[in-house]
Amino acid sequence: DTYLLHRIVDIIAETRPASVVELGSGATSLVIAKALAQHSDGMLHSYDQHAPFIAAMEGWLAEYSLTAAFHHAPLEQRDVRWPGLWYNLTAVPGSIDLLVIDGPPWAVHPFSRGMAERLFPLIAPGGVVLLDDAARPGERYVAHRWKRNWPDFTFHYEGAGTKGLLVGRRRG
Repeated sequence: DTYLLHRIVDIIAETRPASVVELGSGATSLVIAKALAQHSDGMLHSYDQHAPFIAAMEGWLAEYSLTAAFHHAPLEQRDVRWPGLWYNLTAVPGSIDLLVIDGPPWAVHPFSRGMAERLFPLIAPGGVVLLDDAARPGERYVAHRWKRNWPDFTFHYEGAGTKGLLVGRRRG
């Protein structure tokens, strides 16, 4: 969805994040790295469950003289509050200014992206959370729970794209 890509660039230009965490590598990784190179001295930490894909992403960004810290994060964690599997995250920055959630894939479980809330305590005041595919039923349920359980964040739905986007911002 190009709407997500546009919003990522707009938010990076507006907030100039020092630390961006992306869950689910892909075209968004290239867009984030380029936007950071143009608007910020920030660093992208991108996590994906497929090790060969991570290696390919590193090569793709290098073709454009862009860098990011790519991390293999197998899907093996569980949480009693959310069904499905979650990334085994390593080397997560201690403070996150922008969190882009585009994984795990829906096929893992429709609610699995809800486990991204594990990272919410690391979101800096004023930091932004983007949940892609927010029009899907699973993501709508996730959004409902986040709105209820995280009062120090404001969340709103943006439906201009084809898949929907949930935008959260930490108060403060």
